[in-house]
Amino acid sequence: MRTALVTGSSSGNGRAIALRLAREGCAVVCADLVEAPDGEGFDDGPATHEAIAAAGGQARFVRCDVRDGEQVQAAVAAAVESYGRLDVAVANAGISPAVQDLPDEPWEEYLRTVEINQHGVWWTCRESARQLRAQGEGGRIVVLGSIASLVGFHSGVHYNASKGAVLQITRTLAAQLGPDRITVNAVCPGYIRTAMTRVVWEDEPRLQRAIEATPLRMLGEPEDVAAAVCFLASPDARWITGVALPVDGGWTCV
Repeated sequence: MRTALVTGSSSGNGRAIALRLAREGCAVVCADLVEAPDGEGFDDGPATHEAIAAAGGQARFVRCDVRDGEQVQAAVAAAVESYGRLDVAVANAGISPAVQDLPDEPWEEYLRTVEINQHGVWWTCRESARQLRAQGEGGRIVVLGSIASLVGFHSGVHYNASKGAVLQITRTLAAQLGPDRITVNAVCPGYIRTAMTRVVWEDEPRLQRAIEATPLRMLGEPEDVAAAVCFLASPDARWITGVALPVDGGWTCV
């Protein structure tokens, strides 16, 4: 049985990723600040690790603030302690604060966004890479970027800068860890129905504009992101590394 670590696993994309990995046979370490969905998004039901266990899978929860390297290290250690190894690490935890024009953007909000979205990915990748290298059997690291990793937006410098950075982390690590047979890839979601984009779903004109700007004329669900992540985490993706895969219904192609 393979073991996966998923940060930000209690809701949204992280929850869907953890559930999908478990269905595909992984033991999952669910790492987040809170155990269960907080009600801000569209999730309900039990905590992710409890849902996995109820379905017959193996999972445990580890409280983890990805800004804290020691807590990330402890989450990786929990995977090894519970299941003997680490095979897949998914750096999913992130935030999307209210967007503002740069002259009005608070410095504190910029720092918080970068600490979670960029530094959190750095810590997750570093500690996971150390464990995977020590095992000497290859592995998979998947980072959650965004369409904001790929194109510019009119506002939200804090978020866009952090997501642009994680794409460069992905590419650099793919080159560094290739000789160790560790693949590193990014999934870049578009408009997915999660807490981060709830403001879009609650604004009908804005929702319609997003749909019309998407070639497939529909927006995404966390399960769409989970499917892409699980492919890149699978043996089928053994010769794919350093890519940024948009999961956006074609939004970035136009």
